[in-house]
Amino acid sequence: MSWIKNLNPFKKKEDEAAAKDGAAPSLPGMPALPPELANDPKAKMLMGAFFRKWKDPAFLKQLRTLAGHMQRDGVNLKDMGAVKAWLEKNQERIEKGDFQEEAAKPGETFVKTGPDVGRNEPCHCGSGKKFKKCHGR
Repeated sequence: MSWIKNLNPFKKKEDEAAAKDGAAPSLPGMPALPPELANDPKAKMLMGAFFRKWKDPAFLKQLRTLAGHMQRDGVNLKDMGAVKAWLEKNQERIEKGDFQEEAAKPGETFVKTGPDVGRNEPCHCGSGKKFKKCHGR
């Protein structure tokens, strides 16, 4: 029944090459595990747990909140050493949950300064066309 595997139109060529090498095929969007961890069920379980957590909106909100606090403290988020140092320094506060999302600032009110232009009035750019044919889209 090995001929059935050849009928799958969705199977990628990378998966076939990985199967020939003996490595387990990786899930879409998931990086391949190093060879020493490829056959370790605990490593696969941890990677799966990480990717499930990464899709959780509450977790992403916490990450954005921490990133905002890091930026206010002057940490360069692209420098992994600086981020790790900040995380180690503030580890107790993170575990306590001291970092809360700040309330959103109210948006500015938009105030019109000129009169509305009707669709059938001449265009404001001076082309001589109606507004709906020129800038009205």
